[in-house]
Amino acid sequence: MVKRSLRWKIVLFIGVIAVCLVIPIGILLNINIESFHYNQFKNGIEKGFNNYKPEANEELDAYTAYVDMSTLYAGLFDIYGDNKSYTIINTNDNIPYSSDFNFLNREEVEFVYDLYLSENFIRAAAGEKGDGDKLVTISGKTFYDYAVKKADIVFYFRYYKQDWQNMVTQFNNIIFTALLISLLIAFVFGVLISKAITTPIENITEKTKEIAEGKFGQILDRQGSDEIGQLTSSINYMSQSLKNMLEEIKNEKGKVDTILNNMTDGIIAFSKEGYIIHANPEALAMLNRVRMDETLDQVLREYHIEATAEEIMNETDAVNEKKLSLWLGGRIMRLGFALFTDAELKNEGSILILRDITEQQKLDTMQKEFVANVSHELKTPLTSIKSYTETLLGGNVDDEKTKREFLHVIEAEADRMSELVKDLLSLSALDMKRTVLNFRKHQVADLINSTVEKVLIAANDKKHTIKKEIIYQGKAVFDFDKIQRVLINVLMNSVKYTDPGGEITIYATKNKGNIQIKVADNGMGIPEKDLSRIFDRFYRVDKARSRKMGGTGLGLAIAKEIVAAHNGEIQINSTAEKGTEVVIEIPLNSYWRNDDE
Repeated sequence: MVKRSLRWKIVLFIGVIAVCLVIPIGILLNINIESFHYNQFKNGIEKGFNNYKPEANEELDAYTAYVDMSTLYAGLFDIYGDNKSYTIINTNDNIPYSSDFNFLNREEVEFVYDLYLSENFIRAAAGEKGDGDKLVTISGKTFYDYAVKKADIVFYFRYYKQDWQNMVTQFNNIIFTALLISLLIAFVFGVLISKAITTPIENITEKTKEIAEGKFGQILDRQGSDEIGQLTSSINYMSQSLKNMLEEIKNEKGKVDTILNNMTDGIIAFSKEGYIIHANPEALAMLNRVRMDETLDQVLREYHIEATAEEIMNETDAVNEKKLSLWLGGRIMRLGFALFTDAELKNEGSILILRDITEQQKLDTMQKEFVANVSHELKTPLTSIKSYTETLLGGNVDDEKTKREFLHVIEAEADRMSELVKDLLSLSALDMKRTVLNFRKHQVADLINSTVEKVLIAANDKKHTIKKEIIYQGKAVFDFDKIQRVLINVLMNSVKYTDPGGEITIYATKNKGNIQIKVADNGMGIPEKDLSRIFDRFYRVDKARSRKMGGTGLGLAIAKEIVAAHNGEIQINSTAEKGTEVVIEIPLNSYWRNDDE
């Protein structure tokens, strides 16, 4: 392993050092070469402009300046040769005059377009000095450029990299050769140095393997007083200490294993003398404590746990069978006890396990309440049906009108039972995720108009006014029937619980990526104490009045489940005697996959 890792790591490290020394030198030389040529190019142009003296009475124009540059000033500006060029252009007509071979080989429009790709040219055309020292690449050519504007004429100079590219290539070849030589030397020295280091380490490795296998009596020969020699002495000491520590580790392992196996709950570990030796953060949080230093007896007394330390140590199973619980801060915790032992299976202490069963208890209570509510809701119509049926069967009613009234009551109660069963089935399907939603794109306005029509008769009976504020006129993705069922339930609640002549308003707006539908009324409202339970199944604010007005008490619970299935939210804001506002939000594109439908 040492041969495959440490030895070659040392060789690689020395090689990296060689690379880190040579490469920066090469980069620095390349930068200096380019900087030297740019400064030479720039100084020549600036020197030329210092001596550029057109005739005072001569009107400066692009063509005259180009002729002067060609015949008189090219040498002065040091702009001659195949890799240097000058271009003179009037910014009013954009007609260039140039010695650049790119101009001679291309269309005039293309050449002018390339000029305007240069930052220095644009700066000069704007009246600033175009002396940026960055290499520019345009149309596959790399160069330095420089631009100056005099009157309306821009003097634009280029110095192509090709002029010094050969020199750069030569330097790079030399640097590459030096790099190869450096790597070869680094490899040779690396192998020699790594061998001197790794050979004694290999010997130590072989011996430590034997120690790991349980041969603790191994003694290594110390080689020198350097770091490796000190390592050898440390290993010899470790070999002697391991045997003594092994038994202690086994004892501690038993304790740690028990604690770790129960870390999902609150854990408090006590020694056999009753002192706390460990309390995990979850236990402290459950007990609302920052730290614990009490004994087991003190904990049992403080939290009124019906068990003694002696019973826990000697009759653990019997204590656990009591299913002890602790009520604290609105939370219910089931208490359990376990023992941990040493290597000889002797009891070394006990562990108190706290398991939070608050949610489980709430669920049990809710289930019991649900069964009781269902029984009650079914019993009431069944009692009515039975009473009226017995009266009819007993022949005590001869009047046909009364018989029909009795039959209407029986039919209404049967419908009420049927509605309750349908609502229960709907809730069950939603709970079990068995409801298949038919997601399609629908006009929001169609949903609002259709829903209002379905409740209009009931609203007119109570002389209510229903207003529609459909601000968002677009489409959204939802199950039309299911969302309409939610809105009908909400609107009918407003109709029922608003005094005659009330006003109900339904809004439809877009809120970021959601469609928001809001129903507001000026009805009797909901007391603040009831708002937190308004979506509970069978929960009614005014039970007597709610049953008199009809309904199963499941409408809002179903509405909440349907909206949740659309990945949305439903909220109710209300003030007693002032009115209620129900806000429904669902994503505009929830679950949509086919834009063609």
